[in-house]
Amino acid sequence: MSSSILNSNFNCSVDSGFVDITGDPPSSTTFTDPMITPSSRLSSTERIKAAIKILRDGRISILDFMLKILDPSEASFAYNRDRIFNCSRQEKTSVDVGKAPVGKLEKMLDCLFADSRGRTRMMEWFRPRIISSVSAVISQEMDAVKENAVVSKAPVLNSILHRAAQTDRAKDKNKLKDCSTACNIIITQLASQRSHHSVFFAAPFTLFLWTNGASKQTIEALYHCGLCISFTSLLTLLKKLAARCLDCARQLACRPHIMCYDNINISTSIFVEQRPNAPAKVQSGTFAILYEARNANPEHMRLSPMLSRILNASELTFNTDVRPGVDQMQSFHSHLRAHIVDILLENCSCFKGYHRTATLQHGDRRKMPQGYRTQQFPLCTSTIDESSVTGNIAVIHDVYVNQLRMQHGEFSDRFTRLQFIQLGFGLFHLCLNLVWALLHVHRGSVHQIGSLSYFFTLLDCKRLGCEHPDYHTLLATLMQILRGTILNAWRVECGYPTLAAFASSQPTANQLLAIADEILSTHASPAHEPLKKKHNNTMDLFDVESEPTDVAQRNLQLLTRDLLYVLELTSAIPAGDWGRIEDILGNLAMMFRGAGSNNYCSEILHFLFNLKKIWTPEFVDIMRDNALVNLTGLDGHSKGIYSTWDRLGDISATVALLQNIKKQVGRALGTAYSGTTHTTPDTSSSTWKVANKINELSLQVFTPDREENDSVKPMVNILWEGERKLKSSTLTTFNKKVRVMLAGGGFEPEEDELSAASFDLTDIVAE
Repeated sequence: MSSSILNSNFNCSVDSGFVDITGDPPSSTTFTDPMITPSSRLSSTERIKAAIKILRDGRISILDFMLKILDPSEASFAYNRDRIFNCSRQEKTSVDVGKAPVGKLEKMLDCLFADSRGRTRMMEWFRPRIISSVSAVISQEMDAVKENAVVSKAPVLNSILHRAAQTDRAKDKNKLKDCSTACNIIITQLASQRSHHSVFFAAPFTLFLWTNGASKQTIEALYHCGLCISFTSLLTLLKKLAARCLDCARQLACRPHIMCYDNINISTSIFVEQRPNAPAKVQSGTFAILYEARNANPEHMRLSPMLSRILNASELTFNTDVRPGVDQMQSFHSHLRAHIVDILLENCSCFKGYHRTATLQHGDRRKMPQGYRTQQFPLCTSTIDESSVTGNIAVIHDVYVNQLRMQHGEFSDRFTRLQFIQLGFGLFHLCLNLVWALLHVHRGSVHQIGSLSYFFTLLDCKRLGCEHPDYHTLLATLMQILRGTILNAWRVECGYPTLAAFASSQPTANQLLAIADEILSTHASPAHEPLKKKHNNTMDLFDVESEPTDVAQRNLQLLTRDLLYVLELTSAIPAGDWGRIEDILGNLAMMFRGAGSNNYCSEILHFLFNLKKIWTPEFVDIMRDNALVNLTGLDGHSKGIYSTWDRLGDISATVALLQNIKKQVGRALGTAYSGTTHTTPDTSSSTWKVANKINELSLQVFTPDREENDSVKPMVNILWEGERKLKSSTLTTFNKKVRVMLAGGGFEPEEDELSAASFDLTDIVAE
């Protein structure tokens, strides 16, 4: 019976699968056994049992049977070997696109591996052979990775590194620590070793380290570790990047743009040997940047209409052109009210739920569109000193001719005469000089209550009394003094014994604004300007016999008012609202003139003259829209078009690019500044110290018989004094100089009564 089965349908049964192993090549004839009928056909399991019995009777094990067929020297079984390794037609058609076919051979291996005994034997067999196999696969993967540094093209290597980097327990329990970044860096590190052209990680990582101050020795050490390019290659890369950045700037130079520049001082060394041609300890130069102009229509930037308007330009008048209009003063007043309420809400935790009230928010005057990001194109730093007329001409020539490679044939005589440049002013310098002026007007002495020196001593800010105070420290301290003054004014005007009791009454937003109005009129505006009288050929500020005065209270009123201008200016700039700044330009001109900063007053007058007399209305809007820039596109990050930069040197043209690389690499490595534990420094204690001292001395209460009034020197009302000087002589002198200038003559600068601003700007860097 068994021989009958072996020689008949058993061998020809396709669905048994056994024909793929023992069957001879199919012939054109079929053989049927008359002893076998369809009703007596055996099941698959029974046939396999019968086949195993035949092998057992022949003293052949299943493994011997398989080894005999798989033996390459056995030519008679070649067809059977092919059927084992080749996929059947059914297997090929059933497989998904892009995936390898899974046939009976793969299923057999899966079954062996599923059994723990088979898995152990297979792993022992694979161990000496897997290294060469995996190495070949990894070599193919790395060939793909070195082309474009895509780690996903090396799944095998990436999997091996992940298994080596963490245990199963760490993988399951670690929620924060992730080894992916380390594994990806290792892959790029290996790609760099495989080909020196594969620097997709090494190059930006080197730039990241260098912009963060890494030394040459550190970069060279990391280069030998495969993480960086060499320092020599870094310098070459910087030159190529600078050339590419200048190419982008040249393209912008052919379109409407803003060009601004400022001086820069680079310290070369603190130890310089005195010898011929030795480098200077400090190298001075000029750094220029091009910005893409927003809303700049070339048709609105034509010079001819402006030159025509010059011929018919009228003189600048105080009432019409300098003094802010009614709508401007109303807008400024509304922002001051909002600032005063903000100070209360920010420093009194008992007031909650008011921050989102619409009536307490700052209104928009001419605000930059939300999310708008200004494109910047820094240029190379030159060694030209721009502090003179000749130096300014040389800077412009260097920018457009030497760096941007414009040919003289592209220029008209208006270029050589510099008529094509329409001037604005730097808002950073505006803040700088305003703070400097207020420091000298209100400095006083430590023994003079209500003076800045008195408050500096109170807050233990001794360094602000030096010759070169730090600008940021001074500005922060001035804001603390202002907040303390306003907080105590709230205590005086709220009508309750404490601010906590006032908060418990749940005042409405309109009530808060009404009290803010009272604070402005009572504590930030002098009630009157006392008459001066001659006495022994000198001018005494007060006629003490004619009316009672409280000099200390009046000085504090003036200080509060002047610091509110600083607060509004420094708030409007990051908010990106030029309209708020333009509203107070006339008053700022008066304040500079009253403080003795005549040149800065003249600069603002020049801008107002161009704004209202020379520029066309369309070009005026272009100047307004581009007086502020936002390099990040984030709210609260706008700034004036002038700024300072760190680590410029010969690579200043790549500043913008290096900043982006620094942010991107830091973000990719998880080192970008995004800490959740950092908070804004709490200066409330200093603010309340000022408020409590003012309350203790009753400085905001009119006290004519105050003992300290005899030793308190009255401060100059720079707004009133500036208005008086502008009306009396300054505007007349300015208009005469403008007429001479328009006729082709020069413009003589003013002589400042105030010393030039001399801050310590060491720590000021570009954001």
